Amino acid sequence: MKIAFAIVTLFSAGGLQRDCMALAARLAERGHDVTIFAERQKGEIPAGLKVELLRNLALSNHRRDLKFAEAVVRRCAGQFDRLVGFGKLLDLDVIYCADPCLAVRRVGWLAGLGSRRRTQLRLEASSFKQGQKTTCLLLSANQARDFRAAWSTEPRRIEVLPPTIDRARRHPEFRTDGTRERLRDSLGIGEETLLWLAIANQPNVKGLDRTLVAMKGIPQARLAIAGIQPNSKQAGQVRGWARGVGVADRVEMLGYRADIPELMAAADLLVHPARYDTTGTVIVESLINGLPVITTAECGYAPHVTKADAGMVIPSPFDQEALTAALGAAMSAGKRNRWSRNGIAYGAAEQLYDGLDRAADLIENPRPAAATSSSS
Repeated sequence: MKIAFAIVTLFSAGGLQRDCMALAARLAERGHDVTIFAERQKGEIPAGLKVELLRNLALSNHRRDLKFAEAVVRRCAGQFDRLVGFGKLLDLDVIYCADPCLAVRRVGWLAGLGSRRRTQLRLEASSFKQGQKTTCLLLSANQARDFRAAWSTEPRRIEVLPPTIDRARRHPEFRTDGTRERLRDSLGIGEETLLWLAIANQPNVKGLDRTLVAMKGIPQARLAIAGIQPNSKQAGQVRGWARGVGVADRVEMLGYRADIPELMAAADLLVHPARYDTTGTVIVESLINGLPVITTAECGYAPHVTKADAGMVIPSPFDQEALTAALGAAMSAGKRNRWSRNGIAYGAAEQLYDGLDRAADLIENPRPAAATSSSS
């Protein structure tokens, strides 16, 4: 088949973008002709991918998205057997959606009247409104619940994919082969110090303020943050919060790091008290690398922590004292060691790596409109 992929921005650092490119490669290996359409491209793209840019001059993000969606429909009309959107676009056969449902989000009346909100809802409705043709590939049960509630999306059109964890990022041996000690030494972390790891580039959404407040009561802990450049606006925001609660001397910004599995080996806990996370891929990556996790129920992959018995999930609605208590309980080395072993075993036994293969299957054979069964 000739298959068109559409994504507004294509760059190698984004999780959705990596999935897009990996799926294109998988489908090409299956014999299909795949072209990726994007409005803009940043950085190096793997060789062998066919990429075509459909640029526009819109000044706002929502107008750019709409103009790109319209350009994709014009360009692909009658030329492709499948149109697959990575994000909310128009007239899609399949949507691979990593975003939350906007229709369930409450906004003020003024924002509700604005063109940004109207455009976003138009794009969302194109795939999720009842009666549409689009097969909707989602990444978490939380997403499925919200889209069904907002748009009455037929269950038969929704598939919640298994996790899309890259097996190459699973290295539990790093905790025992000297990697842990080497990384801790490079960070100036003594053996008696508790190293908390946060992987985030949106400080408020990922709950870094909550983590810093909890640090105040646990003086043995230090926090390393990967994903925020030390000279960025976000770093200034985090430092301000840290100074406000008196823990600034125990927080380090690591910037963007390619050695995430190594950092996970060096750390004692992943602390991820996010206000919302469609999936929280770092949660499952931590588990399979033997790093216990403290997270919130608002994260799509939080149930894996409970299922693996490899950390703790703070229930919703969030309570700061519950987070502090969980982190206090995680000071026990015996408990962390048990969680670590459980996470490693979970990563060896569970089907955590098949999401992209399942997505490729459904792109080849989308759910027919008249289907009556659902696996979600």
